[in-house]
Amino acid sequence: MYEKDQVNKSSDEDFRVSDAVKTLFISLLCSFLLLGCSIKPSPEQPILSAKERLQRLNLLDEYQLSATLGIRSPDESVSGNLTWQQQQDDYQARMTNFLGMRIFSLDKAADVITLNVQGEDYQASNVSQLMFALTGWSLPADDMPLWLKGIAGHNATEPEYDHLGRLIAFQLHDRAGIQWRIHYEDFFNDPLALPRRIKVQSDDIRIRLVIRNWQL
Repeated sequence: MYEKDQVNKSSDEDFRVSDAVKTLFISLLCSFLLLGCSIKPSPEQPILSAKERLQRLNLLDEYQLSATLGIRSPDESVSGNLTWQQQQDDYQARMTNFLGMRIFSLDKAADVITLNVQGEDYQASNVSQLMFALTGWSLPADDMPLWLKGIAGHNATEPEYDHLGRLIAFQLHDRAGIQWRIHYEDFFNDPLALPRRIKVQSDDIRIRLVIRNWQL
């Protein structure tokens, strides 16, 4: 009888310890949930003033971006990944399809612009016109280093700004004789408000650019 009473007593203590642990665990869980509910997302970084932002963007001459690029013309539609690396006045651009096969590359070095399409190199002063002749579609390439980072090109007209002073749209007439409208649909939440989504279109060509990341 003594041994049986001892066994029962031990079981009761185990139950009370287990019950206490459970209560403590529930209390800690509730505290954690309450703490979690009180955590707020970090606030967005304030955007620079329009004047300071433009000054900083004009000074930004070295950067790299990766994006998804879609181009649609009356005769063809292409889509893939774009990488663009800017080094002062020179740049390297590569567009590949989603299988990694190169669609085109564009290199500018010492005022010489080389376009590679289907493994062949071409050089021309008017890249937009050459690209259109080779592929049936084009890009406003001359001022692309500027409008990629949210600055109107040298030949831009009719600029539009939002309430924060960010450029959101403008017209551009390139050297191929094509009239483009460039519209910034979204921006990253950083002081420079770098573009995230850009829509570029002419009468016949529609281009959508979704930038995944910037490296400055």
